[in-house]
Amino acid sequence: MKNFIIFLILMLLTQFANAKENLALKGYWFECEFSEKTDPPMDRCEMLDDDGFYFKEDVAVNIKNISSKETKCKKNKIGQCFRSNTKSINVKVGRSDQVKFQHSNLILTFLGCSQKFKLKNFIYFIEAIPDKKKCFWTGKKHFYLKKFDGSVNIKK
Repeated sequence: MKNFIIFLILMLLTQFANAKENLALKGYWFECEFSEKTDPPMDRCEMLDDDGFYFKEDVAVNIKNISSKETKCKKNKIGQCFRSNTKSINVKVGRSDQVKFQHSNLILTFLGCSQKFKLKNFIYFIEAIPDKKKCFWTGKKHFYLKKFDGSVNIKK
């Protein structure tokens, strides 16, 4: 019985730590290039898509890496991905959307509809899974995101 209680406490602490980490989702995050619609990437998210997000407090800003010359992207599209260990990138800024982090969820508000995504932490990336109740603009796609820690230069 004592071991069972310790096991439960460890499980709850892990859940609490994950929720706390999710609430701190800040900075520049990009989709994993080689993920599929609902399957994680096989490359540990070493290659990032050129589209990403800048999370700051209650806003998610869409960003796009415009400096890549990478040739090993999906469908051999040059420059539409980059290696996650790249030292520096240039980005263009797109639209901003309202976000809220709540109990391991990211809630994104766009075109008057708020979509909930369940956030799951993995070693190399975070998976964002849309809730069953979907906004009209939400697909079934899971987003596999990795934080970019290199230098980011914003271009106008």
